[in-house]
Amino acid sequence: MEASETSIYLAKLMGPIYLVVAIGMLLNRDYFRTMAKEVAASLALFYLTGVLAVVVGGLIVLLHNVWSGRPIVITLVGWAAIAKGVVRTVLPTRAASWVAKITDNANALMAASLVVLALGAFLTAMGYGLGG
Repeated sequence: MEASETSIYLAKLMGPIYLVVAIGMLLNRDYFRTMAKEVAASLALFYLTGVLAVVVGGLIVLLHNVWSGRPIVITLVGWAAIAKGVVRTVLPTRAASWVAKITDNANALMAASLVVLALGAFLTAMGYGLGG
């Protein structure tokens, strides 16, 4: 299935953002770990990032609810953002403890960074027509 204009636009927007975030996570692991812990420790900021995730995820799903082909990845990212935001706003204490566990585990943090990097590379390639 060929990607729609919306799919390509969102991939062009999201792909490079994920790449930059992943590279930052990989190059500045201690900084990222400290920052993530500080966000999780701030009740207001953690709640705000949850609401923001619901809004962004909701916009993605509203504009792009595609369930076939490569563009499904964009839809899944939208739904994942909604789920993340709901958990952060409805179960903030549990969500903060999950963030602490992930940031305390160097392997989990590295795995998360590599997933974000792969997602960024995939979306960038999809958006800019690289790799077929």
